Amino acid sequence: MILMTELSEAVTDLVLRPVDGHVTTVNGHCIPQPPWIVHDDWSTVTAYDQWLIDQGRREAQELGDDWMIQRLADAVAEKMETSTRHLLSDFLFGQPHPRFEARS
Repeated sequence: MILMTELSEAVTDLVLRPVDGHVTTVNGHCIPQPPWIVHDDWSTVTAYDQWLIDQGRREAQELGDDWMIQRLADAVAEKMETSTRHLLSDFLFGQPHPRFEARS
């Protein structure tokens, strides 16, 4: 029997593979793959956070998720908190710390 903590650890180790420049959300929607995050370059983190906000808004609209729509109404990438980043990652990919395969 697999314990929930074991499953959670296994799931967070999944690497999401972009196909033709897109990744698939937990709900099966095809979205553009995220921008690169470059170590010590905060502008790349901001670009990634903006991507999360934009994709989260689209996904929430597609699903009719009013709570998430309201949660993201005033979201600003430059002021993204870790908890919001994790919430959006979990909302989009079913895991708070998704890892994406490197681009070729």
